[in-house]
Amino acid sequence: MRLTSRAADRTAAGETAVRERGVRERGVRERGVPGAPLRAALVLGLLLGFYVLALLVLVALAVLDVFLARGPGFTVMAVEGYLGSLAIAWCVVRVVLLTRGTGGGQDEVPGVSLTPREQPELWRCVRVLAERVGTRPPTEIRVIPGANAMVREDARWLGLIAGERRLHLGAALLIGLPEDELHAVLGHELGHYAHDDTRLGGLLWALHGRLLHTAHTLRQRAAREEAEEKARAAARAARRRAAGKPPPLKREPTRGPDHYLALVFSAYARLCLRLTEAVSRRQEYAADLVAARVAGRDTTVAALRRIPALEAADDFYLREYALLGREAGLLPPEGQFHGGLAHLLADPARRAELEAWAREPLPEAIPEESSPYDSHPPTADRVAALEALPELPGLNELPGLPGLPGLPGDGRTPTRPRRPALALLREPDRLLAGLERAVLAPETLSWRRVPWAELPARARRESWAREVEPLLEAMTQVAGARGVTLYEVTYLGRLLELVDHGLLYDIADRLPRSEQAGQRSGRAAREFARTAFRSALRPLALLTALDTGLCRWELCWSGPAVRVVAPERFAEALERALDHAVAEPPGTAPLRALLSGGGPAPTAPPTVRPTVRPTTPSATFSPESSAASSAVSSDGLYPKDQV
Repeated sequence: MRLTSRAADRTAAGETAVRERGVRERGVRERGVPGAPLRAALVLGLLLGFYVLALLVLVALAVLDVFLARGPGFTVMAVEGYLGSLAIAWCVVRVVLLTRGTGGGQDEVPGVSLTPREQPELWRCVRVLAERVGTRPPTEIRVIPGANAMVREDARWLGLIAGERRLHLGAALLIGLPEDELHAVLGHELGHYAHDDTRLGGLLWALHGRLLHTAHTLRQRAAREEAEEKARAAARAARRRAAGKPPPLKREPTRGPDHYLALVFSAYARLCLRLTEAVSRRQEYAADLVAARVAGRDTTVAALRRIPALEAADDFYLREYALLGREAGLLPPEGQFHGGLAHLLADPARRAELEAWAREPLPEAIPEESSPYDSHPPTADRVAALEALPELPGLNELPGLPGLPGLPGDGRTPTRPRRPALALLREPDRLLAGLERAVLAPETLSWRRVPWAELPARARRESWAREVEPLLEAMTQVAGARGVTLYEVTYLGRLLELVDHGLLYDIADRLPRSEQAGQRSGRAAREFARTAFRSALRPLALLTALDTGLCRWELCWSGPAVRVVAPERFAEALERALDHAVAEPPGTAPLRALLSGGGPAPTAPPTVRPTVRPTTPSATFSPESSAASSAVSSDGLYPKDQV
């Protein structure tokens, strides 16, 4: 007679399989990653070692003073030794004191916190994955900018008491990853929780903060002292030269106590970073193993390959599209500053480019370029470690475990059609609009919102309107001073009318000029004036072409961000017409005919070219282009840098 039901047997079998797999994986992990008690002892020992190092320096100074006191009498050398040891001791005490209050906590990452009531599907996904990993789920999920994910825990008592857990998800991951690959990302982050990697986050943060702050402050003090000494030496040399005396002999600047203490504490900081980051890299491998267990090996590899490409695409999008109207003070529609990345990835050409990049072989790590201070291993090494794993059965096929759509059934291939990770969110546009309010600076939020279709033309118009302000002001001044009555309606027509009256150089003389141009005279001054007038006339001509509808500036998701729709060979004809307008004598008819939409292309007169040509933005995203993303937050768009 059966004492248990078949369902109970299946549940027990599933739990047994999970336990057996957990034993195997713990064996793999424990061979590479030290346990939580050992890691806690390491971090605490390194933090205490900072103060022990300062104490050892003081003890060494005391031993030196005792040695001097045993010498023969009270000599000048002994006095200098006492004063030197006192100065160094004061510097050491100051170093220890100045670290108080620094690195005491992790900076808050700006973003939008999601509640289970607002986003039940995402919370259910995270909770089911946490149950499969065998860890406690986070208490907060926060969406942040970028293609990054991280976990934190507010543990207390040096990590002995667990605290609130926070999961941060980048908006670009939700927009650009399929749901099954997002499961791999979540499994990786939850793996850090399961291995207690976040318990020591606050303590490790304090250690790094104090060491780096101390070394940086000491180097700054040493550099300031050296600069002050050089300034005093230069002043003495200047006084001797003024008195007719030969300059003093050059001497190497003397090194103060701060310089040598900076060397000592910088060496200790490098040692600490080497030890802690080596453990951090091993933790990443262990978390990858958890991701492969819950989402499948191939899915985890695909996510690791896709994320660098997605990060570059997000940087490219922010630089070329979201900030397209930056100079004009314009923003895309609400919720599209980050959410517009979906438009870029929905374009077939861009999507194919992203997929091709994700399939390319990853560059192998070069030993000379790898740093012992990196917190993450090279992606190629992580992918190689995952591909070397045996084909273990996926958790979805184990009985007795809750199901989750999108997870693989055999650990390798999805059993359901793939859907985007954004499908886990309710009202994603509203969420992304809240993300903008949370991360953008108030000044940026005050910019005008413009539909995507109008953004290129509006941005160009605002930019050109500012460029032509000095020209229009000069035109008004010349017309008033000469008493010329203008009959044209457009600004360009009025300007060309003044040129026809022979007032080109009068207008050019009132334009801003460089110091070099102001020093010229005669024919050279006239050439500079013609070049300046031509440079100012060009944006006015383009502005006129835009306002009359002769040319259009449209948004393009598959090529350069802005596509110009203009008559055939308009750009070449415009350059020749501008050359005619500043020729000797000037001829404005070709420019009038061109901008009115008629007239043949003029022949080229003696050419006067501006020194700077506008450049077209990059049309593709690449690893090199992603480095420019730091400019997004450096000019005040984000009130606080991300960690």
